[in-house]
Order: sequence, then structure tokens, then C-alpha cells
Amino acid sequence: MSYKYIVKQGDLLSEENATFIVNASNTRLLLGSGVSMAFKRHCGLELQKEMTTQLDALDHPLKKGDVIMTSSGSANNFKYALHAAVMDYNQGARGIDKLPILEDIKSALNMIESYLEWYSQEQRDDNIKLVVPLMGCGVGGLNKGTVIELYNNFFKRNILFECIVVIYGYSEEDFEMIKSTMN
Repeated sequence: MSYKYIVKQGDLLSEENATFIVNASNTRLLLGSGVSMAFKRHCGLELQKEMTTQLDALDHPLKKGDVIMTSSGSANNFKYALHAAVMDYNQGARGIDKLPILEDIKSALNMIESYLEWYSQEQRDDNIKLVVPLMGCGVGGLNKGTVIELYNNFFKRNILFECIVVIYGYSEEDFEMIKSTMN
């Protein structure tokens, strides 16, 4: 089996009946700007509280590329949020070290896939729908074309479960770029 993917343009939080929606976040799991701010508005303040509780329960700080799963807060159009730490907000991170590199996105995709595998096995559900933005391409400054190419290679691999991936480009330009690369 391989991933089946769809490319859409607009607000990924408007996607209906999703199992997981990815939040391109930071190592402190603060819902501050960009996609994270949209999560805060869509899912309510209870989501931030849940994220903080999960982070506090860890015995180590998050690093770029780590992913934490939470509920969808007060949102009812998806089951779980996957918060991918893209920006490094840990104490001591400065300048360019705060920004993601392509390896961080690869790590996040691998961790996301682990959650998908878990869900497939635990819930015995083969109707998984994953919704993802272009991680690291906003404030993170990664080249959109490079990230899209990474997605293209990652989501064309064989997997042991069924999953539809909805890749969102926020702008019409992003949508067209994703569509032309992923087809």
C-alpha cells in the first residue's frame, strides 16, 4: 500500500472528517502565530492547556522534529492534533539555530507516521485521514519547493496501512506548486 494524497488550497483547519491535523509548532508548544494561531482560534484555549500539560510531563525538552499528539480541543472536524516542533524555542536557542532544517521536517514526518501506525493498529481503523501544511515554510523560512519535494518522496513510499493525506497550500501559488510537484 502507499499513501493516497490530495492537494488543496486554503485553511487546513476547515478540512472535515480528519483523523489527524498537523500543527507546525515549536519546541515550547506555544500557540502563537501562523498555523499555530489558527489552531488556537479553532480549537480553543483548552488545547493550549493540554499541550502545556503534555510538555510538562516529559522528562526532557522537545527538540526540532519531535511530534506530540493531543486531542482536537473544542474542534469537532478532526480527532487528534499532531504538534510538530519545527521552531526551536528552548532556552539558549538563538538566531539561525531556532530555524528548522530539512532534517527536522524528515524527523517530524517519521514521527507522524509512527502515530498513524499506532492509530491503525490500536483503533483497527483503515480510514485514516492526515492533513498537513507545508511545515517550516512560514516563519521557519524553508524553501517551499524543497519541502514539497520531501513530501513527494515521503508520501510515495509503501506503508502497511491505508491513509489519505491532504496537503494544504495556503495560497494559490503554494497550491499550484504542490500540485505540479506531487502529480
